[in-house]
Amino acid sequence: MTISIEESGMIFGPFSEDQLFPIENSLLSKKMGDGIKVTEFVLLRDLRDKPQEVWFVEAKSSAPRQTEVFVEEIRQKFTNSVQLTLAACLGRHPHCDEHLPAGFLKLDLANCAIKCILVINQFPKEWMVGLRDALNKAMNTLTKTLGLKPGSVVVINDEMARARSLIS
Repeated sequence: MTISIEESGMIFGPFSEDQLFPIENSLLSKKMGDGIKVTEFVLLRDLRDKPQEVWFVEAKSSAPRQTEVFVEEIRQKFTNSVQLTLAACLGRHPHCDEHLPAGFLKLDLANCAIKCILVINQFPKEWMVGLRDALNKAMNTLTKTLGLKPGSVVVINDEMARARSLIS
């Protein structure tokens, strides 16, 4: 079975239900209570001859010119989503095996690559570099403490998301 997610004027998917964790609407996320912001979804990507990748995807319909508050909101969502997903994969919350899709229960945490991907609908390419740099700077402590590789924080538009088979 496959699942698609409609968000910010884009349709993400379809993805295998074993590979997609709709974290924003998950029971696990809701049990955290108010104040814990998370991304739209987490997606497992199998790449030929490479370790499996875990994509944390946040979608927006636009981005403001003044980015400080916006970047902080996105940083919180990525950080919370990575931490909550890793904690769930490690069985740190009750009934994790009931909340996570099958693919996440078998995830090789030591060898998977983690990517935080912000998708902004119809966002001009010439504005991406500045926003990506600001988001990379804000995410620096997470990327360092988790040992994430350069390029783990990505800002793309709908056209680039389509090329990566994220949206149809």
